[in-house]
Amino acid sequence: MPAVRLACFDLDNTLIDRQAAFSAWASAFCAARGLGEEAVALLVRLDQDGFATREEVFGPARQALGLTEDTAGLIARYRVEYPRFVAPAAEAARELARLRAQSWRVALVTNGPTSQHDKLACAGLAAAFDALVVSAEVGVEKPNRAIFAEAARRCGTSLEEATAAFMVGDAPATDVGGAWAAGMRTVWMRRGRRWPLRAFRPDHVADDVAEAVDAILGEAR
Repeated sequence: MPAVRLACFDLDNTLIDRQAAFSAWASAFCAARGLGEEAVALLVRLDQDGFATREEVFGPARQALGLTEDTAGLIARYRVEYPRFVAPAAEAARELARLRAQSWRVALVTNGPTSQHDKLACAGLAAAFDALVVSAEVGVEKPNRAIFAEAARRCGTSLEEATAAFMVGDAPATDVGGAWAAGMRTVWMRRGRRWPLRAFRPDHVADDVAEAVDAILGEAR
């Protein structure tokens, strides 16, 4: 295999502001149904920063808010509507292009449904990668090593043979922990938080995508 330097990125709350997008969607959803700010706050709380399943969000919300649609219908509508609230991620696009301009292969590694592609399009990131690995499409989720190995394969290398392999993400266990266990270097997007785990630590901590890319390029010099 040719020498390849690999940089993998999570999507939600790493390259895009998922929290802001969800809050904007929740506000529109509630306004369309004549529900107030308490309903918005309920949806945001049930969402658990994106780590709750959609069933865990819409099942309780349906009962608490007296919604007439069934849970499956609410989830299906959400999958269509929510990506439209993702803001353009111009800085992330520039930083991914900066990596690719220096001969790095860049992969998206994201847990989620196929509607992740819609979010990429709304963010202006659909063409920013050498490979797109979405868990619903490959049948495996982070932190499983296989999803990182698939990203490497689609970028023309393997985790063992890549001359450098990084993962950038905001989730301590799935992004950082999964990549650490796979033998990759890691950059944690801290989002104002303290590192919560003792078993392992990220190699770098960043507050934005530019800082994460600087860390990758600085270590690879």
